[in-house]
Amino acid sequence: MATADAVGGTAEQEVESSCPICLNDMCISDTLHPIQCPTNCNFNFCIECLCHLLASSKDDYEMASDGNRHVKVHLKCPNCRADISKTIEDTIRLRQTALAKELSSVPDSELSAKELQLKHWKQEDEILDLTGGKKEKKKGPEPMLIDKSLFGGLEFAMTTEEQKYVTKLMSSGYPNELCQAAQILAGIADNIRNGRVSTVTTAPAPATIAPSRAAAETARATQALQSGYSNAGLSSRSRDGDIPGATNFQREMEQQKREKLRRPLPARMPLCVTLSTGEFEKMALQYRQNSGMVDPSMSGDGNGYTPGWKSFFKGMLGNGGTASMTFVDDEWDGSVADAFARAQIGRAGKDNRQTVKGRFGPQNPAEKASVQRIIAMGLQEEDAGDSLTRPIRFQRVLVGSVGGQAGKVGIKKGDVVTHINGEEFTGDAAALHALLVEAYEQQGKDGVVLIVVNAEDCTAEALRLRARVH
Repeated sequence: MATADAVGGTAEQEVESSCPICLNDMCISDTLHPIQCPTNCNFNFCIECLCHLLASSKDDYEMASDGNRHVKVHLKCPNCRADISKTIEDTIRLRQTALAKELSSVPDSELSAKELQLKHWKQEDEILDLTGGKKEKKKGPEPMLIDKSLFGGLEFAMTTEEQKYVTKLMSSGYPNELCQAAQILAGIADNIRNGRVSTVTTAPAPATIAPSRAAAETARATQALQSGYSNAGLSSRSRDGDIPGATNFQREMEQQKREKLRRPLPARMPLCVTLSTGEFEKMALQYRQNSGMVDPSMSGDGNGYTPGWKSFFKGMLGNGGTASMTFVDDEWDGSVADAFARAQIGRAGKDNRQTVKGRFGPQNPAEKASVQRIIAMGLQEEDAGDSLTRPIRFQRVLVGSVGGQAGKVGIKKGDVVTHINGEEFTGDAAALHALLVEAYEQQGKDGVVLIVVNAEDCTAEALRLRARVH
């Protein structure tokens, strides 16, 4: 939790007054951006009460305490009854922008779920519901509040509020919220690497395993569970369903294996990585070579030998002269099934150009059946008209090959590049290559580029449907 509730005011701010409606303290953003009343009556109230008013106005009727229904609330100033319907949303956005700016320097681990939403909110997003009320949801099973399988093994360093918020983002069905979740997880992982996060203790380590050994086994098991599809069968068990002589840790791992078969994750999970622009040095040199931007006349070696530009680049690029990443243009077929398959990338044609030759999905029969069940849920929603509607992009860029630091931090061949430096990438492979080369040219070796992969429509929809499998 933060040192003070951002919605109700921060400790560093001088509280101007109390809200005349709920009597809670008003924060500075409430006084900086008051209600825009046409009569200039100078009446003002807090953002929570303002959100309550907006939410109530969208209901056709309200239920009174005696059970009677009465007409909805109108967007009028509580003091002078002037119409504020044209300015109320702008006022809320200004206040939420100010609150998000205040929270930008506070670590995620110190924030509540509501404060996390405010911190990562942007002006172009929908207005946040700060009333604490429940929105009407789609029919069918409710999504899980916390799904630890989405955290990439980082749940031990996450608070309960962080786990709830990341689960909500991952199961929202929207690519930009997947990008946001990936950035939060990347921040947590970075804090762990730099020793800035203490683990959240949930239960003592099993007495039968030494702490260091338990930690090592947990790390190995987590990596194994996240390294793709599981084709191995489950361990032999006794008639009562338990593993003979198993420890609590082994039982937990066995349960995770069964859960993975029952609720499989997409083949490409969202990932956010920060790469040094030095990773793209070879790409920049190759770009110059291919563009003829090199002076063929090079200085000699003192023995009368003057190397040509090909020899120069061979020395600069090292063996083979390969870049840290290459990219391939691809087109999504519009199906959720694509989220559970990885592209098979090879070379074809006279120019030996990289291309997508096919796709392969899960091989385990149980996992295949689970994927089909998730896909069927989406088809049923489409028939009922309950599926999400949003702009869909079919053209995309895949990682054709990967090496260097990019490969070490988790980017894989076949991943879909979706966001660069927090912005959605909508170009083709050539444009992405040029963008990374430009980053190197402008920043040199010491700059950084934030890359998010797999925060795409099919993965977002697959995770949304998967969250409803119980």
